[in-house]
Amino acid sequence: MKKACIFGAGQAGMMAVKWLPSNYKVECFIDNNPKKQNQKLDDIEVLSLEQALFTHPDLIWIAVLNKEAAAVIKEQIKEAGFMGEVLDIADFRAYQDVRVASLRLVAKELKERNVLGEMAELGVFRGDFAAVMNRLFQEKELYLFDTFEGFDEKDLVIEEQFGTPGIGHRDFSNTSMELVRAKMTYPERVHFYKGCFPETFPEDMPRLALVSLDPDLYEPVYQGLKRFYPLLNPGGVILIHDYNSMQFPGVKKAVRKFAEEEGIFVIPLMDMHGTAVIQKP
Repeated sequence: MKKACIFGAGQAGMMAVKWLPSNYKVECFIDNNPKKQNQKLDDIEVLSLEQALFTHPDLIWIAVLNKEAAAVIKEQIKEAGFMGEVLDIADFRAYQDVRVASLRLVAKELKERNVLGEMAELGVFRGDFAAVMNRLFQEKELYLFDTFEGFDEKDLVIEEQFGTPGIGHRDFSNTSMELVRAKMTYPERVHFYKGCFPETFPEDMPRLALVSLDPDLYEPVYQGLKRFYPLLNPGGVILIHDYNSMQFPGVKKAVRKFAEEEGIFVIPLMDMHGTAVIQKP
């Protein structure tokens, strides 16, 4: 069995471990941050590059999405004298979007099984995922929920209990309903609900076949599940983004709480931030 080291002890590194072929064994993570070195991530030791080379890896996979940073790391590996294979996870992602590929497969299944109902997304941001939903289901109405101004302060207060680092400094306000609408292939099918969820949830919300939850934070994820799941028709699907994200730990906590309350199970997917799937029996 070949040996591999993953350069980057973060979210991308965690997913890179799961993407490796079965004939590779992960020896360690590599990270230049001294605070991460000699710790463990997912029970795998984090080492410096110099320490990692003593494991004699066949492959070093750079799991850093910033292209400039990845280029610096490649040079660092070369200067350290490593003669094995070096791969860049960014090259893989440039050709394959696992999340969108999963959506296409789900869409095909829903159509073949004739699952009835409309679509909704909570946490739209700039509308790229919603645009794919709209394009795949031109016959369905699409209901979009977002502040279109970034995180709501009430949700951030709740998120603080999970110790999410720097969550309040992440700016998702560079969007608008007009920007999102312009990306839609069938804009006449799209309905916008601007504001803090669930205050924007309409009483006459229709039955649903497909829901995307991507609001990043515990409270809107939990409230989204509480409101959208009962409206799913049999066979309907909810896709929850960031389920295995290190950046947004509240998402998994919200999903787990709801799943335990309802006696249901989730299926994790292998996209970069760990989407989870719930299907209505």
